[in-house]
Amino acid sequence: EIGTAPPPARRPPAARRPPPGPNKTAVQEVDDGYFSSYAAFDIHRTMLDDVPRTRAYRVALEKNPTLTAGATVLDVGCGTGILSMFAARGGAASVVGVDGAAAIADVARANVRDNGLSDKVTIVHGKLEELLREEEEEEGEGAGGGLLRAAAADGSTSKFDVLVSEWMGYGLLYESMLDTVIAARDALLKPGGAVLPDVATIHVAGFGRNATSLPFWDDVYGFQMPEVQSRLIQDAARSGFAVVCPVKGEHVVTSSAEVQRLDLATMTVKDTEFTSSECVLTARGDGVRGDEEDASARAGGGRGADGFSGDSDPNPNGPVSCHGVVLWFDTEFSARFCVDAPTTLSTSPYEEKTHWAQAMLHFPEPIFLHPDGCLATTGGGGGGGSESESESDLGGEARPAHGVKVRVGMAKCDAARNDHRALDVSLEWVPVDADGNEGGKRRARIYKL
Repeated sequence: EIGTAPPPARRPPAARRPPPGPNKTAVQEVDDGYFSSYAAFDIHRTMLDDVPRTRAYRVALEKNPTLTAGATVLDVGCGTGILSMFAARGGAASVVGVDGAAAIADVARANVRDNGLSDKVTIVHGKLEELLREEEEEEGEGAGGGLLRAAAADGSTSKFDVLVSEWMGYGLLYESMLDTVIAARDALLKPGGAVLPDVATIHVAGFGRNATSLPFWDDVYGFQMPEVQSRLIQDAARSGFAVVCPVKGEHVVTSSAEVQRLDLATMTVKDTEFTSSECVLTARGDGVRGDEEDASARAGGGRGADGFSGDSDPNPNGPVSCHGVVLWFDTEFSARFCVDAPTTLSTSPYEEKTHWAQAMLHFPEPIFLHPDGCLATTGGGGGGGSESESESDLGGEARPAHGVKVRVGMAKCDAARNDHRALDVSLEWVPVDADGNEGGKRRARIYKL
């Protein structure tokens, strides 16, 4: 709640689930709800209206004839069929789109027909893992696999040359659709076949006060509302939830770091759960603090602020306050497969906004950093610090840190919570001085996404 207004939801919020029916497991109940959430058109409009997202896939499929001309293509989670039609228009010989939502699969077939592509594109309804099991049973009885037979123009059972999927969720791995893409890759892609996108990376940086809703309450038509701010901070500290919210690049207050890199062509399902190496985030060194006065963070975009000035105004020479870390991801359509026109889809705060926004992990209290990465030492060992400095916690306003050391982890929610598509994000953090010495207490927290 401490974040700014969220973007349109990638999937509707899950209602409280009743116990599974007598013939369904909890996993099946979750999957049914997941696929039904994609049967509505609003979510597809949101995705198609996301130009950076859709443009990246269009470039990969239509501007890389070396890859797509005459190829057989599998589109996992085809939705309205847009990626399948991109592939057909890019010169693919045949395309199979698969979707687990029956209603949207019917729409995709109609879209393919209405655009004169039925001779190239086949839409199949079903959960891919279940379709693969059915194919194994058919092959055991001497029949060819349905998906494989549909893929080849001559009716043979050749595997696919290209696998494309827009599987990414909030924080990259929310929804666990990547597991399905890996299953499709292992069962249906030719050796050395292309996976689009083929590289995914997760990044982290610190965000400042302007990225939260706190500045809004500094001046509401000339009135201060510190009680609201206090309760928002308390709520954020107690909630245990990541906040999915767009963060502006100018509200980022630290350097950034890559915490995970996934090779979609070779990774396994085990790689979707990880704990990163530690990295140190320091105040930005590009002349931007990240806490400069910004009217857009104020009430009414600044029009509802009457000019009241309180203690919240930043000291341009003082420490920079880091209120938490923000996560985002990039996906690459690299020159490994897209040799004609490699491209990247970025959800960075510094790039054009996407419907994924970013995932904010709030600290219970801010950590103060020296601006521009100025030196901060513990004052220990050589007796260099004053008594008052040594008694102050590193990272407090009176004793700013050089940086904050962080480590990020991601894991699927445990089975007891009955939502295998949700995600737990772990964060460890501790202030450090210029020599890398930790000061104060190392903190750790799990955020639900």
